[in-house]
Amino acid sequence: MSIMYSFTCLTVLALLTGPTADGSVLPKPDELVCRPLRREQEVNQQLNTSALNTALAFEPYRDLATRTTAELGVQQQQNILFSPLGLASALALLSRVTGAESRSQALEALGLAANSTEQSVEATISALTDLQHSLTLQEGGGGGGVQSAESGAGIEANIGAAPREGIGGADAGNRTDAGDGTGGRNGTEDGVHPGAQLRVWNSLHIDGKPSLDYDSFLSRPEHTGPSAFNISFDTLKKDLEASDRLELNNYLYFKGHQPFERRHTVPRSFQLNATTSTEVAMMFRDDSSEVMMLYDTNCSATVVRLTCSERLASLLLLPKAELQPLEDCLSDSRMSFWLSNLKPGRAEIRFPKFQLRKSYSLESLLRKSGVSSIFSDSADFSGVSQKTLKLVKAPHEVMLEVEETKSEDRARPDIMLDFSVPPRITFNKPFMLIIYDDLTGLVLLMGRIIDPTDF
Repeated sequence: MSIMYSFTCLTVLALLTGPTADGSVLPKPDELVCRPLRREQEVNQQLNTSALNTALAFEPYRDLATRTTAELGVQQQQNILFSPLGLASALALLSRVTGAESRSQALEALGLAANSTEQSVEATISALTDLQHSLTLQEGGGGGGVQSAESGAGIEANIGAAPREGIGGADAGNRTDAGDGTGGRNGTEDGVHPGAQLRVWNSLHIDGKPSLDYDSFLSRPEHTGPSAFNISFDTLKKDLEASDRLELNNYLYFKGHQPFERRHTVPRSFQLNATTSTEVAMMFRDDSSEVMMLYDTNCSATVVRLTCSERLASLLLLPKAELQPLEDCLSDSRMSFWLSNLKPGRAEIRFPKFQLRKSYSLESLLRKSGVSSIFSDSADFSGVSQKTLKLVKAPHEVMLEVEETKSEDRARPDIMLDFSVPPRITFNKPFMLIIYDDLTGLVLLMGRIIDPTDF
């Protein structure tokens, strides 16, 4: 328990120990008093989840979908995957190091009004930080902290879970950008969480200095120890004397175990478009247990809710025909409508097993949310330097793995005999998914799957 408590403290400090917007430095970690995680009810009251979802989920998605359709046409649409939780985490970090205009835009995207008091700002960012850390702990993570690259020139907020199984590679031990980290054990003895794994990473560093790329982030081992506070703003400011270029890495990884059994997974056809299909591993769930679902006539789509873990859930959205009508009606209010009107029922479900990895620039994702000055030539990073700095690179990279639960041959509940043919919901054509926190309603990941084999 004491270890988990210390990790909570480290995570909160990850966003709270940097310079403020006016250049002053907040108290050092050892000068702050750590506190336990807030109760979920308190966190919910301090987060404008509807505003967050609108600005960081539905608006970016609609912009991405519109742009890819305009560039490639309907017949050549691409997969889309990004993380509103990751975007919120990056904005929270940027709000700590930017000046008035950029900070105001970042905070507005986080659901804060322009006239919000500093107390409200601190409460919202702390609530967001607590929520993020709570999710990573809930989904198999063990810790978080603040750390720098071995060069000593980085601002990194690491809120991590266990490394992905099978990731590491021969060069995992040869990285020069790993630094020292914090971490802990997963929720099970074999290190595999039964529901999901979630990892989030942000780093602000000098362009050209060694930094953590996404593959290294995936394979990054966990460590424990007191070295989490080896960040040095003085070092960063010194490096800025010879450079005016910054980079911000924003990474997220999520592995979700859906309620399907591996023994039922078989190859099946997936229709990419009217003329082309491909073969995918298709998972199967029989109708022996109820599932929450509905058919939305306004969006021409079937909505199925599946549980990812004790806390996270996914909305699987299968259009009747084309994706366009479904994409056109996406909104936070529509999502709320679905969650309020889902009904229990029995149906056979087939859903593809897949991995999807996508990368975008933060600028392209946040352009519709009013966050622009951070990426301009006149960006104000007065929290770390009084001279004009340029954010030259800001990748937002996300990976999603969807697979069956580990359990096999579970005892089937006794059900009444029903000789009618059960409904079948088969995700064998382009569909959408939304992974969200069931307690707060915050969207963690959002995307569309045009081709589940296009990793």
